[in-house]
Amino acid sequence: MSYESDIKKNLDRLEKEIQKDYKEITDYVNTHMFLSQDTPGADNGTRRIREKALYYYVSAGDVQRIDEYIAASVDTSYKAPETDTGIVGDVSDNPLLSAKYLLIASVTLATRAAIDGGLAEHIAYSLSDGFLRHMDSITDIKKINLLASKALRSLTYAVRDYRYRNCTLVTKTCCDYILRHLHDNIRMQTLADLTHRTPNYISDLFQKELGMRPTKFIRERKLEYAKIMMETTDLSVSAVSDLLAFPSTSTFINYFGKKYGATPLQYRNRLTDVL
Repeated sequence: MSYESDIKKNLDRLEKEIQKDYKEITDYVNTHMFLSQDTPGADNGTRRIREKALYYYVSAGDVQRIDEYIAASVDTSYKAPETDTGIVGDVSDNPLLSAKYLLIASVTLATRAAIDGGLAEHIAYSLSDGFLRHMDSITDIKKINLLASKALRSLTYAVRDYRYRNCTLVTKTCCDYILRHLHDNIRMQTLADLTHRTPNYISDLFQKELGMRPTKFIRERKLEYAKIMMETTDLSVSAVSDLLAFPSTSTFINYFGKKYGATPLQYRNRLTDVL
């Protein structure tokens, strides 16, 4: 018997064994897609958009936005966290199992985002494993939902702390301020006043501890955020430039092109072509 025939035989066996199960799955999927497309107010892809924005905050170690996001979504009464994280769906007829499955998905995505943001893998996976192992002992759906939010916070803070682990308090204070004020025109004198240091002192400290001057650090963070905005919103290029307080739209386009190899509009169009 040839190698190819062995493969075909095994695949035929697989198809036969799960034929009934697969039909039930496809029936559900087809019904769900029909309802999603034809029901007024369907999300039309906004779930993925919200998800990308959320996990960008994790990868950036943006504790300010994660805290604001979670504070706005956590309720003293039951509120499904899957709605808040953008991971929604009917994954089980059992509400408890559904909550657990969605927690696993949320923690998995947040863990990947944290690693992409520079968090050491052993730290990220230890946090992930800790949350998921603890989940096994919980039977309260509300606690599971809150655990998902706590996992997002823990991983985001871990990214921030690990990224700036070798930095002095002055640098950390400046970085936190910068991340909270990406929509502003951040001046060196503002950072100096914030830390009671001189602008030159802060500039040299950034170069020593982060390998770049504050102006470049600010620009890099703004460009990363701009990329997410081009992916997740319909804002014009000039609107994104204004929102992130670039000196001019042409300056924004120039820096964006150098970092990502395409103008903001070209970048967005490429995404559209892929989709």
